[in-house]
Amino acid sequence: MSPTPNLQDLIQSVRNETVGGDPLIQLAKAAEYAADLSGLGDQLLDHFVFQGRQAGMSWSELSTVLGVSKQAVHKRFTGTMPNFHRFTDKARSVSQETIELARSLGHSNVATEHLLVALFEPADSLAALTLAGLGLQREAVLERLLEHRPRTDEAITGAIPFTANAKGVLRGAVDESIDLNHNYIGTEHILLGTYREPDYTSARILTELGVQKEALRSTLLEILERFMRERAALKAQTQ
Repeated sequence: MSPTPNLQDLIQSVRNETVGGDPLIQLAKAAEYAADLSGLGDQLLDHFVFQGRQAGMSWSELSTVLGVSKQAVHKRFTGTMPNFHRFTDKARSVSQETIELARSLGHSNVATEHLLVALFEPADSLAALTLAGLGLQREAVLERLLEHRPRTDEAITGAIPFTANAKGVLRGAVDESIDLNHNYIGTEHILLGTYREPDYTSARILTELGVQKEALRSTLLEILERFMRERAALKAQTQ
């Protein structure tokens, strides 16, 4: 385990990175350090909470370990959005398309089922290729979405929030990326996130269409492996 920096080390690092000893400049740098440390701590907890959920641990069990109420741990780990800086351009475009899809259907928030439909574009993304490889079509998934949540005539303007479960899909995508030792978050990770919890509507739709979680993962990993081989071969040809 890497040693945790002690307070004196952090103070000295702040002083080393600031010029002139200005207290305000040092305070600003200290705030940057504190934010980084807090962010790393949050990511560490996120990772192992998601692993616990994958292993079948209940929110009650997790809350006992963390020393907070079940309601608090559920809100903390499903109610916030991940940082998008590691998302690929295609993954970001999926997030934007999800918002526009919800708006076009007269839905006042973005849910897991919207994310699933949005993953069919762009067509050359790993998620879209996986869905096609499983024999799924966008129209069929959209039809199931509308069965679960009918279209409305409501005119949706302004910002559209993500539901807690939709945020959970995106946070799950981050964890899937970590589990696969990837340094980015792509459409393939979002797709895996849509099936991460069985109570997600996206997971129920996939199940209704005959796609099991294990088949989704294995198909995606086969396509990803083929993509990596092709990219490596192309790189070798150009060297």
